[in-house]
Order: sequence, then C-alpha cells, then structure tokens
Amino acid sequence: MRSLPTTARVYVCVVVAIGLALCAAAVAHTTASWRDFLVLAVLFWVADSAYVDTRLKFFSVSTGFPLALSAVLLLDPWAAGALCMVGAITYAKARPWFKRLFNGSQMAISAFLSGLLYSALPGAPGAGFTDARFPDCLPAVLVAGVAFFVLNNFFVAYVIKLSAGVSLLSVWWGGFGELAFSTFGYGMIGLIMAVLWTGGVGPVAALLVLAPLLIARWAFQQYGEQHKAYEATVASLIRAVETKDYYTRGHSERVAKASVMLAEQLGMREDRLEMLHYAGMLHDVGKLGVPTKLLQKTGPLDDAEFDSIKLHPTRGVEMVNGIAFLSEAMLGIRHHHERVDGLGYPDGLAGEQIPEFARIIAVADAFDSMTSTRSYRSARSVTAAIDELKRWAGTQFDTRMVNALVEAVEARGWDANVEPTEEVIDPSVLVIRDHDDPAGEIAAFGPTPYQRSPYYDDVQAQVS
Repeated sequence: MRSLPTTARVYVCVVVAIGLALCAAAVAHTTASWRDFLVLAVLFWVADSAYVDTRLKFFSVSTGFPLALSAVLLLDPWAAGALCMVGAITYAKARPWFKRLFNGSQMAISAFLSGLLYSALPGAPGAGFTDARFPDCLPAVLVAGVAFFVLNNFFVAYVIKLSAGVSLLSVWWGGFGELAFSTFGYGMIGLIMAVLWTGGVGPVAALLVLAPLLIARWAFQQYGEQHKAYEATVASLIRAVETKDYYTRGHSERVAKASVMLAEQLGMREDRLEMLHYAGMLHDVGKLGVPTKLLQKTGPLDDAEFDSIKLHPTRGVEMVNGIAFLSEAMLGIRHHHERVDGLGYPDGLAGEQIPEFARIIAVADAFDSMTSTRSYRSARSVTAAIDELKRWAGTQFDTRMVNALVEAVEARGWDANVEPTEEVIDPSVLVIRDHDDPAGEIAAFGPTPYQRSPYYDDVQAQVS
C-alpha cells in the first residue's frame, strides 16, 4: 500500500470505505433469502477457486461475472453488492490485503449500482426475476450487464492510471478490447441461471450451470497457456541472437520496453501491445543470418559488409514467417530501419507508408542505442537522447512517435542501468562494432548528409 502514489492510496481508501459501508448496510436493508445468497456465494467461490492467468498486463479475469449478473437479477441491489464483495475477497490468486479489499469493494459498488439501474428500467421483472417475460426483459438485462462491466473496468482502470502513470485510455481500451466479447459471452450463463432458478428449478440451477462455468474458466486458462508458449518461442529466438551478438545483450528487451511505453502513451489496445512487445524483442532476429565476424568486427565495415548487415530486417522476416501469431510483428521487424523521409531500408518507405509498429520501434531502437554503453563510447544521458530524437523528428523519425516516447519517459522515467556521460563524441575516431549504434556508422563511412547528428539510429544514413 505504501508503494502506491498518494493519489492512488486515497482513491483505494475511498473505494474500500464505500464498499465496506455498502456491505454493512446490506445486512439491514436486504430482503433477499439468505439461502439464495449462500448458494450463489459458494458458486462464486467455485468459479474463482483457480487463478486464471490470461497474460494481460493490467487486467486479470474473474469467471465470477456470470454469478454477479445472476445476483443482480435474482437478489436485490444490496445483496448483489455484498455477494460480489465476498466473491472477490475469496479470489484464488494470492494478493496483498488492500488489493483484495479494493477488488471486492469496486465489484460490490458496481453490482449495487447496476442493480439499482436494472430495477429502475422499464420491462425489468419484479424482485427475484419471478415476473420475467421474454423478450421484454432482455433490454433491461443487457443494460444491467453492460453497466456492471463498464463500472468494474473503470474502477480498475482508474487505479492503474494513478499507480502506474499511464493514460486511462490505454488501460481502459486495452482491457476492454481484450475482454469485452468473451465476458459478455459467458455472462449469458448468468441469465440462463436466473431463468432456470425462477422457472421451478430453484437453487439446483447452480449445479446445472457449474459445468459451463468451469468450461469458461478452462477456456481462459488455455488462452493464458497459449500466450506462455508464445513468450517461450520469442525468448528462445532472443537467446540465440544474444549468444551470437553479445555486444547488444539486453538491447532487445529494452527496445521492447520502450516501444510498449510509447504505445501505451498513444492508447494502443493491450492485445496489440503484446504483439508490439514481440516485435520489439525480435526486431534484430535477422542477425542470426549475418556472419558472426561482421557482428563482432572491431574495425570499420566496407561496402560489401555493410550491405550484408542491411539484409538483417528481411532475413528476420524470413526466420519468423512460419510463426502465425507473429503476423503483425513481422511488419515491425522488416521496416524498423525505414525513415519517414524515405531514405531508409529495405524498401525506402516514407511517412505513413511505414507500418505503425516499425515507426514505434525505430524511435525506441534509437533511444536505447543512445542511452546504452557501447564498446567505443559511453552512454548518453536520457536528456541528450531526447534532444537528438526531437532534432530528427519529421526527417528520420515519426514526430508523433517521438513526442509519445518523450511524454512516457517524463511520466515514468527510464532506467538504462548505465552511467551516462555528456562527453562530446568525435565521429572520426569511432569504430563500428554493431549495426545498432548510430554514431559508429559515421566512422565506418565518413561524412554523410546526416553527419550533424551522430545519433540517428542503427546505420540509417545513406552511403554517398
């Protein structure tokens, strides 16, 4: 709790206080059957008795949503709120006490407000869903479900915004984009349960919907396992690259991190953030197709050697072409050396012709290169690196991407794990060791139209 920023701590305390007050008031105000409440509470616990790892950065998944919806339909708003508090506190994944209380409180508030809205809507059945008439009641049920989902996601997104320093749009759209359709799909289990419950089956309906709930949980778990396999595949490729080119060890992880920070500032959906992370990690995988002696050469490269280095983006695409889940990442791998002025490689694309992933990675790649220590120079400070990015925005780099990275770094900071220096670098005495260094290429090829900036990213200038 103490690790949270002050505004986030205040927000968490306010939500928890409201949630606990709501549950205390529910004891006096609810008219729901305690038998029904306990049956739903047990089923809620069963639904969340195993942690579902979906590999989402900001959001975890509770398969108790169908139970929350059925509680809104079957119980009064007070009891529905109290049920969600109980369910969230018994959630399977071990969490600090304040996170459990916050999750329970925000779900309780969401269910309570959704229940009030549902009871006020035209066409909503009476208490306990006993007077439900189809399809007249479906609009009210849909509105209540949407209200609960929106409120639930908003409470979580806002605390993440306050604690992580990222934009609300990024967190909200990321979680919404990933979870909306699947959540509404299995949320319909709650409607089915309410119909069975009030249709003469009673609490036995809980047993009838248990199997669909467990299947829904299993499906989410499979999603998480699939993404673990994706990460293992990418990690294996990165290890191979870094074994061959030890001068850039850690570079891929930092480029991926900076790329995601930049994209979060732009409000990119979380499913695309994951793919961008893969693209950043693998942007130099084509080095596996470059002779090791060139990657580790201590002197300048001749024209033929430089041409061989320039093939690494296309070779990288060839290497991952058979991996289906990397389809969008391939565009970032192939085009991260393009320039917005059209003087990059391999295809000489310009401006908006360059895929979004590639424009993001180009900025992140240059930023990490400048703030990392190389064999022939010390790291530059974050401030110096940002100044260079701004200088070449609109020529080499996409201005919008540069501005987003600057905003992200200013908001969240950047730890390059090196000691920066402000020394003036003389390009005439540099030698190139790897293609990622923007300063080394001047030493290899002499003056170019872009010599004024010794930091224009990975051998980007055209040889004259």
